[in-house]
Amino acid sequence: GQRSYLVARQAGRNETLRNFRMDRIRIADCLDESFALQAGFTLADHAAKAFGVWQDPAQYGEVVWRFRPDAAARAAEFRFHPRQRLEPEPDGGVIVRFHAAGRLEMAWHLYQWGDAVEVLHPPELRALVEGHRRADFDALP
Repeated sequence: GQRSYLVARQAGRNETLRNFRMDRIRIADCLDESFALQAGFTLADHAAKAFGVWQDPAQYGEVVWRFRPDAAARAAEFRFHPRQRLEPEPDGGVIVRFHAAGRLEMAWHLYQWGDAVEVLHPPELRALVEGHRRADFDALP
């Protein structure tokens, strides 16, 4: 993405990993402490839980977008998510599927596609972008 994040745990708190924006860290102390990663942890699996960086188990689930035929070729060039699946449609459109959280980050990204994309799932994301799909963008991302 556009920002760098540190994935870490906070000392004295639970075992939950958190994302910290590097540009917001003003002071850091070097401690003589460390921790072992949980068995089976990979950064790729951790990152794939989000569209961008937002990690929210309550938002995690299937995401399905449909791009119109005139935007399908361009959308097929994008890597929206590392585990996305593309499904060509009979009319020339394309469906993009993946599992992730981060509806607000998705909405920010989808805005630039104007009305060339439709959110099929989840309904919460569909409602978030519905009033903001525009037909007056003369170029695709």
